[in-house]
Amino acid sequence: MWAATVEIVVWCGMLIGVTVVSISTVSPVELTAAGLTSLGGAFAARRMRRAAGVHVTGARYAARAAVSLPYAVARGLAVLVSSVATRPGDATVRRVTLRPGAHAAWAGTLVAASPDTCVIGIPRDDVVLVHALRPDAGPVEAAVARTGGRR
Repeated sequence: MWAATVEIVVWCGMLIGVTVVSISTVSPVELTAAGLTSLGGAFAARRMRRAAGVHVTGARYAARAAVSLPYAVARGLAVLVSSVATRPGDATVRRVTLRPGAHAAWAGTLVAASPDTCVIGIPRDDVVLVHALRPDAGPVEAAVARTGGRR
């Protein structure tokens, strides 16, 4: 019951967020309509996930990676700006093996959220290929990688 409530609240929050971002000015009526329709959408999304037999797995290090995301974005912006100003000589492509309990779907999304990294492939559920403008692992990559980011 607790997991179902959390899932519905997360879906509802994401759908409200998309609606509010899509509207130029948000009035109380629009916010109420967004809340009610997103609640219905959240229940429908949960039912569809259950009907398809999909289970959420590999979220063990997700919170740790999400907490380090703001720092990773700020650091990535600094690296990106310095790479634009100079030649990016330290750019590299590396294969990142994920820790047990981390899944490539969410880990790749969080790693790619930094402006100086790009996930260019996911060959397996526990491996992502990353193009990075810096030679060392960023904070999100270090949180989800098996050996601190480089492998």
